[in-house]
Amino acid sequence: MKQWIGWLVFFTTVSTFAAQDFIPIQEKAQGQALSGSIQTNESLYSNPAASSFVNIYSIDGSLSLPRSFAVSVLDTQTSEFGGAIGYYRKAADSDYFSSETASSNKWIQGAKLALMGKLSNNIGIGVSGKSIWGPDSLGKDSKVLDADVGVLFNGGLFQLGAVLRNVLGGKESMRLSREYSIGGKISYDQILSLSVATQAKINSATPYQVGVGAEYVSPYYFGLRGGYRFSTQENINFWSVGASFISPRLSLHYALEMPSQPNTPSDHMLGTTILF
Repeated sequence: MKQWIGWLVFFTTVSTFAAQDFIPIQEKAQGQALSGSIQTNESLYSNPAASSFVNIYSIDGSLSLPRSFAVSVLDTQTSEFGGAIGYYRKAADSDYFSSETASSNKWIQGAKLALMGKLSNNIGIGVSGKSIWGPDSLGKDSKVLDADVGVLFNGGLFQLGAVLRNVLGGKESMRLSREYSIGGKISYDQILSLSVATQAKINSATPYQVGVGAEYVSPYYFGLRGGYRFSTQENINFWSVGASFISPRLSLHYALEMPSQPNTPSDHMLGTTILF
């Protein structure tokens, strides 16, 4: 436990790195609508409180075709407080850069460390320190250090959550700003669920993105997902679908996100989760 605390202090107090954040595979498949939903490893990138109500030790990896990827380890079994650590590397596409200046470094990389736990039987909290580095939107090498703070209410059939991202201010030149997300999820018999989440800048009550996601988990080792999200800033909507093979020790995942813009490529992701 002391080692987890020491690493978290390092990530949230020492001046190192940060940049554009990583969207995990389940978020991708469900319209980025899971900030108010119980999650496992992906809570590291979504809401650090979202894994407060699971009791697992797992390793997770995902690949966003062609070459972006993320890996993480989650441990909520060892002590009353859970811990997660992860690393990601993603391509900075042409839409990220705001000028024609070419960058020799087209990769954004990030490291994250989180602690989470339950305040009560129904309320969980979490904090995630993150260090992200790579080119900024002008093509210059940049870095930033920040943190996310989240809370989740677990009411069984329904869950509510909120997360404040980049609490130290972020870095606008890396497309990171202080923002918040509020979401909820309602489930039926742990088979069907519907999730909704909004994202907004901290100085604005109007969300810049609204997402809706649905999930069906079969008792026969597979799951199906779908989602829709709308970006009010760019006036673009996205449809997404996903599928999983689910077993007690190994799960395999796939997600596809399709933008409404014509002649815009879709985003494919593959992932796997190993439980011990």
